[in-house]
Amino acid sequence: MRTDIPVLTAAQTRAAEQVIFDAGVPVINLMEKAGAAVAQAIRDHYPPTESLILCGPGNNGGDGYVVARLLHEAGWLVRVAASGAPKTEAARIACHRWKAPAETLSETHPAPLLIDALFGTGLTRALDSAIAEPFNRLAALASRCAAIDIPSGIGTDDGATYCEVPQFDLTVALGVFKPAHTNPLCGKVVLGDIGLVEIARQILKVEPKQ
Repeated sequence: MRTDIPVLTAAQTRAAEQVIFDAGVPVINLMEKAGAAVAQAIRDHYPPTESLILCGPGNNGGDGYVVARLLHEAGWLVRVAASGAPKTEAARIACHRWKAPAETLSETHPAPLLIDALFGTGLTRALDSAIAEPFNRLAALASRCAAIDIPSGIGTDDGATYCEVPQFDLTVALGVFKPAHTNPLCGKVVLGDIGLVEIARQILKVEPKQ
C-alpha cells in the first residue's frame, strides 16, 4: 500500500464521503466513479477474462453492478450473481443500468475471475452461511479473485477475519485505505481514487507525506 494515502476507519470513511454528498454530488455519481476506478484497476491487472461478480444488497453491490457494466462495455464476458435485491437507491439505479438479469448466488456457476462486491466498508460480523458457503466455493473454483474495497468477511477497522475468507490476488481500496487492508488475504492492495484523499487528510488533520 502507498504510504502517502490516509488510513481511515469505517466511520471516518463515511464522514469523508458525506462531505462529497453535502457538496451536492448524488450517491449514484460517486458509485459510478468508484465502479470506473475498480474496472480500470481490474483491466490493468488482468487480461480480458470471463468474470463473475458477486453483488450484495448494499452500495458495495451497487459498485459491482457498475463494474459489470463497464467491463461488459469493454468487451469482457461478465455475469452477475446477487445475494439479494438491491436495498439502496443508488444500488437499484446501478442494477437497472446493468440491464442484464442477475443470477442467484446459490445457483450460479463459477468463472475464471471472481470479483467480490458482496460487502465493503463497515462489516462487523461473520457472513451468514447462506452467503459464505457459495462465496467460498465459487472462489475456490476461480483462477483469480479480486475484491471491491474489502474482501467480504474481513473487519474494516481491525482487519480481523470473521469467518472463512478466500485468498485474494487483488483488492481495490475505494477512496482511502482502511485497517482491513493489512490483512494478507487482501493480496495486492491498490487505490481506486474517488476524490477522498484530500478530504481524508483534513479529517485526520495531517499533512501529506513528502
